[in-house]
Amino acid sequence: MLQIKSVFDWVKQMQYDKLPWSSFSNEEHNIFSNFMINKIISMNPNHIEIVAEIQEFPMPKEKLYQFYCQVLPKQKSFSKYIKPTKAIYSNEVLNILASYFKISTREVTDYCDIITKQDIIEILLQTGISDKEIKKLLK
Repeated sequence: MLQIKSVFDWVKQMQYDKLPWSSFSNEEHNIFSNFMINKIISMNPNHIEIVAEIQEFPMPKEKLYQFYCQVLPKQKSFSKYIKPTKAIYSNEVLNILASYFKISTREVTDYCDIITKQDIIEILLQTGISDKEIKKLLK
């Protein structure tokens, strides 16, 4: 029997072995995290809608485990874990851009994918920041 050492082992268990919840130790139960399980399962495009529906309802770990054991097809699969990207610009630059566009800093991070570095430099110049300060901000 596979010993559960990480949430990834739990996902394998729900997708392939599907052993009963009671067959695992308390230490293994403590590794189970509803949030992380949902996040990992949602990395598979075929399961996004299932995860979106089920995460709306808070439920105990055991019930979530049983649900996924019943719903997920019995097959070994690999879904690439998508890590968040690093912020390209400092919080100070993001705050300046947010006030310039009159939007939240979260929305500004999406804008940064669209606008060029030169556009950002021009915006910083328009807000009265000197070239020297801009170089420091954009390091």
